[in-house]
Amino acid sequence: MQPQQIYDFSSDENSHKWRGLFVQALRKVQKQVHPNLMAKEDALQHIEELILQLLNMLCVAQPRSVQDVEERVQKTFPHPIDKWAIADAQSAIEKRKRRNPLLLPVDKIHPLLKEVLGYKVDYHVSLYIVAVLEYISADILKLAGNYVSNIRHYEISQQDIKVSMCADKVLMDMFDQEEDIGLMSQCTEEPSSSGELTYDDLVRLEIAEERQYMRELDLIIKVFRITSCLTPKSSRLRTWR
Repeated sequence: MQPQQIYDFSSDENSHKWRGLFVQALRKVQKQVHPNLMAKEDALQHIEELILQLLNMLCVAQPRSVQDVEERVQKTFPHPIDKWAIADAQSAIEKRKRRNPLLLPVDKIHPLLKEVLGYKVDYHVSLYIVAVLEYISADILKLAGNYVSNIRHYEISQQDIKVSMCADKVLMDMFDQEEDIGLMSQCTEEPSSSGELTYDDLVRLEIAEERQYMRELDLIIKVFRITSCLTPKSSRLRTWR
């Protein structure tokens, strides 16, 4: 038997199935954790991209049971968020006996997981996976909302998400945000086709490097600002339902 081919969420064949699937539900999550704030579309889209990364991380282990997912969370999520995500997911399964406990669209995600995994899983497995994703998304939104409130803004942007996550080592470890944000990055502009830098090339490189430096300096200032605003307790969500 050949091994299951790894599912590519970003491929032309698959990306349209997932694009925007979480956005409206994430807006509801945001309203639940920060009812007095708004969230820009780009912020919610960025969180959608992050939780798709997590979904891929969970599914690559080919889980077939709730216990398999739980073990995967324990192995891949940093401490202590692994314990809190597991506790929230277990609570979601218990609450399902009385009502639908989640805001993210489990009923839409469940059939898609068959495509991702290559086999059908029990609904409780899908529920558990989605509960983990919802917990993490709520944690990110809670953290970003705290930051936005502290700087006296009223709308969460994509940049606010990135900056607030920079101040949280647990989320940084989970998503490796430093690569996405571009801290300490180098200019990737290519020289002219001849392989030699012309005067115009040098000017463009100088301008690009200066802009990159200013962006990174601004980001570092914001990160220091948020670390002085947030306490360890306020930066971690634990449970929000």
